[in-house]
Amino acid sequence: MLPDYAHLILFLTAMILLNLTPGSDVLYVAGQSLVNGKHGIYAALGTGTGGLIYVAITSAGLAAVIRQSLFIFNFIKIAGGVYLLYLAWKTFFNNQNLEITANPKQSSLLKSYYRGILNNLLNPKVGIFFITFLPQFTDPARGKIYLQLLSLGLCFMISGTIVNIAYALLVANLKKQLFKKAAIKSWLNKATAAIFCILAFKILTSKQS
Repeated sequence: MLPDYAHLILFLTAMILLNLTPGSDVLYVAGQSLVNGKHGIYAALGTGTGGLIYVAITSAGLAAVIRQSLFIFNFIKIAGGVYLLYLAWKTFFNNQNLEITANPKQSSLLKSYYRGILNNLLNPKVGIFFITFLPQFTDPARGKIYLQLLSLGLCFMISGTIVNIAYALLVANLKKQLFKKAAIKSWLNKATAAIFCILAFKILTSKQS
């Protein structure tokens, strides 16, 4: 159930521009792509899944709780920041995890997927974004609001996941050109850890709005 054509065009335009603009999801996916291109793709699918969970939460009206409760907001924020710092530490000091293999293990790929989900779920700003962005394109006259929110959110996350996969493939391709010398490999490993630290800083310094 989608809005009228005028609002739909406006929504699609905003959706495309927002998804093409590199944000936290792109940074996370890029970091995983430095490990292996497939990891980046699974991470993109994971962030998409996490986003869909927030869409469902928004449609059910539960995202308003995150927006109104400072305790819940800070709890999710701190948990997300600590988790990303843990990933940064693990990436920086455990080179074995960053070995490039032609066929990464399925369990390892699933870890990237689950981490992608957590990357979004442990960022309270994602839920607040949906609760402030999506309702602007709903119309009570066109049916049930929660169905409209679900439809709009689904479109947004599908588009975002496609864009994130494209970024993952781009970074993976660039990495292949650079990841030939041990010194460069070590630098990229540290860059991946730095990306996680940046994401942690962004989450930990975010404010409730």
